Amino acid sequence: MRMRRQITQSVGLLIVPAICCAVTVYFGYAGFVGPRGLLAWSETEAQLAVSQRELNDIRVERIALERRIGLLDDQALDRDLLEVVARYMLAQGRPGEVAIPREKQ
Repeated sequence: MRMRRQITQSVGLLIVPAICCAVTVYFGYAGFVGPRGLLAWSETEAQLAVSQRELNDIRVERIALERRIGLLDDQALDRDLLEVVARYMLAQGRPGEVAIPREKQ
């Protein structure tokens, strides 16, 4: 009877540290292997680099489009650009020219 009580007390005293160890192991594993852990860090950095390159390309394209839109402004109209846009939209040319419509890129 006395032996049983000692075993029960010993097990009772070990339950809280065992639960704490299990929680620590779980969060340690998640911090290392999880979706936001150390192993996923390099993949996230690679995705960030690709996204930054795409952002830079989009910014360059936006600047070019803004410049072109600025040339089509009513107050400062660039006649050469207007002619190019009109020829493209209407697929017309001068006599003797052949217009081949291109697909949008």
